[in-house]
Amino acid sequence: MRCSVGKMKLFAVGALLSVTLASCAFHSSSRSFGPYSEAENFYKNGNYPKAIEKYREYLAVNPQGNLAAIAEYYVAKSLVASGDTAKAIESFKQVVVQYPQTSWADFAEEQLELLQAPVKS
Repeated sequence: MRCSVGKMKLFAVGALLSVTLASCAFHSSSRSFGPYSEAENFYKNGNYPKAIEKYREYLAVNPQGNLAAIAEYYVAKSLVASGDTAKAIESFKQVVVQYPQTSWADFAEEQLELLQAPVKS
């Protein structure tokens, strides 16, 4: 009988551990920011066209979201990485105009200076 009580305790601890781990897994996935998180992954992996698509998808749904300035900035960075300097310049300007009181506007201004600097030959 004592053996079965020990097994019951072991089973109860195992069940509790399983529920706890499942709960943690559920909560960590709920912290995803949808298209923004996807865009970050595409950007990190060098897939700039998909990153731009996902950042813009995030912006379409969350134009005033907490990550909007960052998403707009990384659209511009992705455009630079893709070789589209003209569109990148316009996108960096948009960050400066739309989010003037943020550090992202400062970063965008720095990028604009670099992109618009005269080329030395």
